[in-house]
Amino acid sequence: MQNLKKYLTDGLKNTLLFKNNAGTSHNGPWQQVYTDTLLDRWHVGNFASVDYTISADFDVNNKELIKIAVTATKDTASVVVYARNNTANDILTVSATVNDSYVDVILNPKIVVADPAANILAQDYTGTKVIYTAQYYHTQTPLVV
Repeated sequence: MQNLKKYLTDGLKNTLLFKNNAGTSHNGPWQQVYTDTLLDRWHVGNFASVDYTISADFDVNNKELIKIAVTATKDTASVVVYARNNTANDILTVSATVNDSYVDVILNPKIVVADPAANILAQDYTGTKVIYTAQYYHTQTPLVV
């Protein structure tokens, strides 16, 4: 078992301080992305917004990292992609739907249609593997029933 005191200590302003430039790493479980794949679901009564880092891996040449923020009320959800980096092309799209109770964060694979005149080859990123991390921010104002 890891000795966490070797890596962590109290930081400023009630934070955790990683000693000696320690960090975190993430590895699955992964899921594959097909049409309308549910990435995450959360209740709007519990959380107001969530910040995601999504790591996508299609094959040895097509990888992508996407950072998104999702904010929602019981009536609407907003998704902002604020950082995106990939080795070749965008391989995923991200959206969110909401009902009176919960938010669904949805992934879809990019499907590129060939356009020989523009020298664009067809590409279907269905089956891309993804893992993600999330920072959940609690709702401060309770929902009115």
